[in-house]
Amino acid sequence: MLCGRSSLAVAIAVGALGVRPVLAEDAAPAPRRLTLAGAIEIALSGNPQLAIDAEAVAVADARARSDAALRLPLLGLKSSVVFWNRAIEADLGPDAGKVTVRDRITGTVDLQVSQPVTGALAIGTLVERDRQAAEASRAQRDARRIEVAYQAAEAYLAALQARTLGEVAAATLQQLDADLQHARALVQGGMLQRVDVLRLEAEHARIEQQRLAADTSALAARRRLARLLGLPDGSELALADVDTAPPALAFGEDEAVARSRAGRAESRAAAATSRAADLGVAVARSNYYPAVSLVGVYSHAVNAGVLGSADSAYVGVSVDWNLWDWGKRGAEVDASRALHRAARLEQAALSEQIAVDTRARWQAARLAQATVEVADRGLAAAAEAQRLLAARFAQGAATTTEVVDAEAALATARSQAASARYQYLVAWMALNREVGLLPVPAEAAR
Repeated sequence: MLCGRSSLAVAIAVGALGVRPVLAEDAAPAPRRLTLAGAIEIALSGNPQLAIDAEAVAVADARARSDAALRLPLLGLKSSVVFWNRAIEADLGPDAGKVTVRDRITGTVDLQVSQPVTGALAIGTLVERDRQAAEASRAQRDARRIEVAYQAAEAYLAALQARTLGEVAAATLQQLDADLQHARALVQGGMLQRVDVLRLEAEHARIEQQRLAADTSALAARRRLARLLGLPDGSELALADVDTAPPALAFGEDEAVARSRAGRAESRAAAATSRAADLGVAVARSNYYPAVSLVGVYSHAVNAGVLGSADSAYVGVSVDWNLWDWGKRGAEVDASRALHRAARLEQAALSEQIAVDTRARWQAARLAQATVEVADRGLAAAAEAQRLLAARFAQGAATTTEVVDAEAALATARSQAASARYQYLVAWMALNREVGLLPVPAEAAR
């Protein structure tokens, strides 16, 4: 009965404070499971800059279609109605009487068809220039797409690396717990002193601090990844592991440079921009020539009068030639040539910069690959040393100082080996990005 009254009092107090019990449905939502391929897909589908680039491509394609339509004949309709102050009449004598020469209200309806002749050549060049500009826009979009994918993959691997370092610290704590338990037993048996236990406890506290720092870094890395992917604030992610086995470098240094120069989206954009600038010179020069068009006109007159014709039609040739414009066309041609020279210089400079960057990326990937091999050897040596010391410590033949040093060396070797593998994956993906490929490991693409 007393228990029931206590429960009722607690319920009344909770209600008075405005606090309700935590129910099952109030629990935090489950973390969102995410793979590397899924992270890249989200980044590519929701990036606003990619959407802007897609609209830029649509604008360039529409401009090309608009200029291509200039090749077709032009059809125009013009009509007019005129209200005169009075009608004009002519008196043709007593026999014919008065005849209306012009009514007070007259009007015309003209239907004109015009087909450009000489302008068709310039229009073809103009359309080709527009197409090259559209190709440059598409290449810029592709370059940004690869960059966005790389940023998402790099952030994903950074989060995994931080999580792995926390797991390494947790594994070291478990080993230290076992060492502490054994050391306390040896102290009770008179084989160790209290100071030996204190050394292990101090090392345990240091590793625990590392684990806490690693867990905090992993949380921050997951939040940065969620922000990069455009997920809502507070989204918790459960990241799937990736295969950290180092993938082989698919090509040598010189081959990587050749592939970068040929396949990089930036190279394609620069080449298309240079061709568009070259065609722009021809478009500007076409203004020097006369514009010749075939013209056909059908005209219908309303209230044409006795001297007029209700319907008339004619075909002819129209020539429009600007003979003098005070140097305006010449200046436009000079400007187009300067733009072409600038585009070619930018293309050449970009090609050299791509070569330098690709060689640097290849060397960085090769160094990271060698670092993985060295770190693995160091990890194997540290693990064997720790195993031997653990066996000696179990027999009371090793000091706690030696045990602490061995555990610290093993923890460091594990962290270095794990970090080396993730850093190699990042360097490997960066090299893929340099040669114009999506920076996705093979297992993430499946």
